[in-house]
Amino acid sequence: MIRRLAVVLALSAAAPAHADEGFFHRIARVLHERARSGTPTTPNPIDVHWRATRVGSLTLGAPLVALAAADLDGDGKAELYAVTTREVIAIAAAPGGRLHELARVPFAGDPAVPQPREPIGAAVVDRGVLVASSSSWAHGLRVSWQKGTLHADPGDADFLLCATEHAQLAPGRNYFGEGAGAYFGVQCADLTDAHGTPLHVRAQLSTAGKLDLEAGGARYAYSGVGVAFAVGDIDRDGTPEVLFAGAGAPGDSDFVEVVALGDDEKKPKLRKKFVAGGVAAIAVGDLDGDRAPDAIAAVRLVGGTVVDFWRLD
Repeated sequence: MIRRLAVVLALSAAAPAHADEGFFHRIARVLHERARSGTPTTPNPIDVHWRATRVGSLTLGAPLVALAAADLDGDGKAELYAVTTREVIAIAAAPGGRLHELARVPFAGDPAVPQPREPIGAAVVDRGVLVASSSSWAHGLRVSWQKGTLHADPGDADFLLCATEHAQLAPGRNYFGEGAGAYFGVQCADLTDAHGTPLHVRAQLSTAGKLDLEAGGARYAYSGVGVAFAVGDIDRDGTPEVLFAGAGAPGDSDFVEVVALGDDEKKPKLRKKFVAGGVAAIAVGDLDGDRAPDAIAAVRLVGGTVVDFWRLD
């Protein structure tokens, strides 16, 4: 028993704690990070044209609060999972790249009390299950495919932000934490650097619009970032790309930028401006099954439920 306790304490001391992270969640995160390391694989760079192409427009029926990409049905192609204030909607790419709806499952149970005036959500893939949260509901959903049908089980009362990182919204607010440490959300990505070494990237967006990233022991920061952001190695060269929207006022024109980690922010790989509509969410996943990540931005009018999806690579 003493030996087991010593191991647990050693694991806890080995990794820095994140905001709002409990002791046992911290232990689970350390074990998860050790288990995922696997055998390093050197990435193979691909040619990316870096252009924005509209690939579909869908009526979601409620405001979009989160977006994730993952192959949960096991067909070799990632699906998009749009989390709204009412439902989780599975979306797939048809031949040619156009997007279409597959299925949807509703949130259930008690509404959240109190609810923030501006809804917020999260979507994280954990061991083949999508964990979806919406500030409109007291509990989230665990979404998966079972015998070809999209299925949902009740989830936890808190928000899963990364695979082992949980947080609670500030009461009645659309952010986590408090004071100078308040933040809108977190994105994590498990990638591989140019030498084939596993690279864990964690990005956290403060309520002041500052995006702080940790990757391989290095730290990076971007200012003027909106609520939509993501991280991925789109061109598979071992250097992650940071994708983020602007921090303009609701109703103003918006943009999305793609910047290689460590590069000059003033020289992005892509900058796409949207005159009508703001960027609500960004996701990265292999939608066409060619083993190359695709970047997708979801654009909508303020309060609108019709979303235009744009491929950024």
